[in-house]
Amino acid sequence: MKEKEERAARVYERTSTLATGNVLAQGASGFFGGGANLVVDVIAIPFYIDLWNDVRNIYGRGHITAEAAKEYLKPNIPFLAQDLLWDKLVGSIPIVGIPFNIAFAKALTWRLGAWFGMLSAIGGDSTPNEKITASTMELTRRIFPSLGDTFSFKAPDRDVFVSFIASVDGLTHQEAQNRAEEALRVLRGEKDTPS
Repeated sequence: MKEKEERAARVYERTSTLATGNVLAQGASGFFGGGANLVVDVIAIPFYIDLWNDVRNIYGRGHITAEAAKEYLKPNIPFLAQDLLWDKLVGSIPIVGIPFNIAFAKALTWRLGAWFGMLSAIGGDSTPNEKITASTMELTRRIFPSLGDTFSFKAPDRDVFVSFIASVDGLTHQEAQNRAEEALRVLRGEKDTPS
């Protein structure tokens, strides 16, 4: 278990590094408003790709291909679009947009870091699977940032983040999907406790 936690801790540290830089850049773009935050978002894309590849390397996986990235992201467009929409609408207002740009940049970076970690930690075939891709993204989105933390500007609790990723380390895709769906049922109130 220690090895699993060490790998997940490395994902946390890597995500933290990107989150700090992204928050500073997005906050600065909120000062100017208008299209400045769009420019920063476009500039951030290669950094997110690097994060994904760095996380995959932690788990001994090769770089993500453009086709695989599209397959992973396709079922999650509504979740990602919702975050980006709030960021773009309110974040485009000069000065007023600063805290919104910071909050949503932080949330998106931590969510993607946790999601990349979760997907990379799952053992076996790493071919994109729409069900596991969607359920793991929804679970990640519900947990990071935790309720009320979006505007706290704090990083997610390290132990929670590490446990979240380590919990699927080495599971098969089916086992990870079952675990994610069970956790989602609990979070939705559809079931009292996980079995």
